[in-house]
Amino acid sequence: MEFLYTRQQMEGFKGYQSKVKIGNWSEDLELEAAKLKSYLMKKERGELKCTQAEDRFAHALQPAALNPRSNDGYVHFGDIIMLFNQATDGCLACDPQEPLQEGTFATTSTWYTEPCSRNTFQIVPWQGRGDKKDAMFDFRDDIVHFGQKIQIKVNPSLGANESVLASYPRTPTSFSRYSRNLEVVMQDKNNWNSVWEVQYLDPQFKMEMEGQAVPTNAPVALLHCGTHQHLASDVIKYRNDYGTEYEVFGKSFSEVVKGQLGVRERTMLGDCNRWCFVTAIPSEGGQEE
Repeated sequence: MEFLYTRQQMEGFKGYQSKVKIGNWSEDLELEAAKLKSYLMKKERGELKCTQAEDRFAHALQPAALNPRSNDGYVHFGDIIMLFNQATDGCLACDPQEPLQEGTFATTSTWYTEPCSRNTFQIVPWQGRGDKKDAMFDFRDDIVHFGQKIQIKVNPSLGANESVLASYPRTPTSFSRYSRNLEVVMQDKNNWNSVWEVQYLDPQFKMEMEGQAVPTNAPVALLHCGTHQHLASDVIKYRNDYGTEYEVFGKSFSEVVKGQLGVRERTMLGDCNRWCFVTAIPSEGGQEE
């Protein structure tokens, strides 16, 4: 009986090529031609993994312009902004190609701080039913105020079906990947889980500042209305296709202090809960672009 393969090839050795005419070289030659034909066909159709990854990164990292409606130093509804975190020195970002549960995808705090589609967001007002606090104020302008309910929507250029930032209560099957805190994602549903409230950072003046305009480039806190936990990010490595970034989750970082009757809370939130609405990137000359 004549063997079509050498003993080395039957044992898995891949050193012989078709040009040395050892073993079943004719079939190897046909296989190489078929592989080349398949490669050229996928390349022409754009189905190669490297081509798909290149198109994906080019779309997500395409430059985006920060377009504030006014230069009065306040955050306005409809502004394209970036959310910088004080603990990670990074900005909030999302990845539509990393799905989590049905209709949701991942969010992180990225080191890439140039404005692009995945790390810029749009501030929109919450149009649904609010709580008792909303009856205290009658906001008629387009400026974001402390204590006002907002939604943080993805940049329309990303094409993620107008997904909004949301969080969920922690359950045995729903929690952040590494820190096991409340999960923060982007979702395509418009419900109470996607509503946030801008709060003044200093608790001693938080009540007095409610109803006042929110300034840009100033640290604020974002309270999730559904779980009453603050948006947070810490130096917890989160590995994805963009490299090593940081995890975003829901947790209020503050010291537990025994309360006293008639004395206001003095404990400020930690660096992990401090975010800044950025509407312009400072240039080298110190002026905002």
